[in-house]
Amino acid sequence: MPAKAHPFLRATAVLLAALALIWPAAINGQPFFHPDTLGYVRGPDVAAMKLLGPRFASPWATLDPGAAVKAHQAGGAAAPGGHAYDDKEVLGGRSIYYGVLADLGARTGGFWLTVLVQALAVAWLVEIVLRGLGLVSLRAYAGVMAVLILASPAAFFASFLMPDVWAGVAIAALAALFALRGRLRLLDIAALSAMTVFAALAHTSVAPVLLVLMAGAGGLWLLDRRRSAPVLGLAVGSAAVAAAFAGGAAFTAMVEHTVGAPPVTPPFLTARVVADGPGTRFAQAGCGGQAFVVCRYAGRLPLDVDHFLWGQTDRDGVFQTASPADRRALGEEQARFALAAVRAYPMDQARASLANAIRQVGDSDISDFDYKPSLRQTFIQSLPAETVRAMAHSRAFAEAWPVEALWGLQTAVMGALVLAAAALMLRRPSGSGRERRALDFLALIVVGVLANAGVCGVLSSVNGRYEARVIWCAPLALAAWLMLRLQSRAEREAALGLAGSEA
Repeated sequence: MPAKAHPFLRATAVLLAALALIWPAAINGQPFFHPDTLGYVRGPDVAAMKLLGPRFASPWATLDPGAAVKAHQAGGAAAPGGHAYDDKEVLGGRSIYYGVLADLGARTGGFWLTVLVQALAVAWLVEIVLRGLGLVSLRAYAGVMAVLILASPAAFFASFLMPDVWAGVAIAALAALFALRGRLRLLDIAALSAMTVFAALAHTSVAPVLLVLMAGAGGLWLLDRRRSAPVLGLAVGSAAVAAAFAGGAAFTAMVEHTVGAPPVTPPFLTARVVADGPGTRFAQAGCGGQAFVVCRYAGRLPLDVDHFLWGQTDRDGVFQTASPADRRALGEEQARFALAAVRAYPMDQARASLANAIRQVGDSDISDFDYKPSLRQTFIQSLPAETVRAMAHSRAFAEAWPVEALWGLQTAVMGALVLAAAALMLRRPSGSGRERRALDFLALIVVGVLANAGVCGVLSSVNGRYEARVIWCAPLALAAWLMLRLQSRAEREAALGLAGSEA
């Protein structure tokens, strides 16, 4: 077996891998932005200003979030989320916990701290997984990291000022706690647990994915009771889900205490069933006599999810153009309205949800890392001037990234890994405990990736970014398993050679 590297060397390798992971941001000239980045950064920044005084305000807290709407009224383009909310209307749906990480990056200059923390999480996670599988050499770590850095979306999402990368981190971390639990040190368990909990706090879609992953791990154990009971993974997963709910409740209480009203939650569920059809039919049929606010907007339907939520005119939007009172009501009633629409047309919704989940499985890309003209206009109108000046010199702003070629390379590498794994499985069945653990880890990664597609497709909208944010977990699991098989073969050949020489 290869010699285990000194802990200092391993820590150095993790740091170097993290720095290598943010190569897209380095070449781009700055980390990558999304229209929602403003909401994540502005929330904790405004909170700091209110709690500690105006001298702690940054440009993100003092900028006018209604600038996009004002520009639109003056004849310019409008930005998603650019409505002129007042201080009494705090928009929910943007995790203040991820916002703290983003805000720290803004305050320390250029958001480099944010993306470095994200890259460190991925790099450390990979190191823990490989060591848990018995792959202790730095050569094995360098090989797997090279696949992730150069031929997976991991580097782009680590460089992205959005909580997306944490969805993949959560899947891989919890899968490791299930599959490798007997091979992990206390520090490893603490690190993986912290990553899982933070990921659940960072985005609302992570908690339901973790629930499906926990069910998958329980199913594996029921199929083969020779495995030890998945107590550790279930405990950490349950704690992460509980933290997500508690964190949301704490944020709501904080906002209500500060501004006198709870956050306004965008009606994602209403938008989903409206786009699928049952919500539109139910609203246009009078909502069964029930007093839902969305029924007053039935004449604007049908609309897809993005237009329902963020459309800027009465012709192509609902939530964004509604009055403050209606926006709050739309958010509060969304679960009841969605349930009523599903009860009215259960089979139609079931077919639509299944189709959305299937479409999301096959829909993944990195097109968001080239800023289209409308997105550039959004950033110009809604971000601080200093950030926009730096962005104007980025490759993404110039649409200079060969995103299609990069995605083609990543897809080709994924296909090659799958074919190599299939060939090795056919040639020799897995027998060692390490290989069984590696296959368990791979199986749980597949469950997590499919669960992510189902959650996003059924509850939100089909978007290439949603699946690309987690698909990098698959080459991690495949490359680790292939590396383990090659190492096992080399060890067997070395043992046979030694036996022959002794004979």
